[in-house]
Amino acid sequence: MQNFILLLSYLIGSITFIVGLKMLSHPDTARKGNGVAAIGMTIAILATIFLYVDGSGNHLGNYLWIFGGLLIGTVIGTVMAKKFK
Repeated sequence: MQNFILLLSYLIGSITFIVGLKMLSHPDTARKGNGVAAIGMTIAILATIFLYVDGSGNHLGNYLWIFGGLLIGTVIGTVMAKKFK
């Protein structure tokens, strides 16, 4: 069941990411498309972090590094996005 939810999360994340990228092609929908793509990528990342299990039954470890990297990337991305119109 957990594998099904992981695959479903990947499918939903992929579709929303692709739709968001498509929306970036027009200036009127670019801001909304960026948000849709970010939601899709967030779904895929969180599903991988919390639901992925390797062949021997181990979950991903070292959550401090993972969430630290996500936090640093979010801060840098937000600052860069604020600089551009």
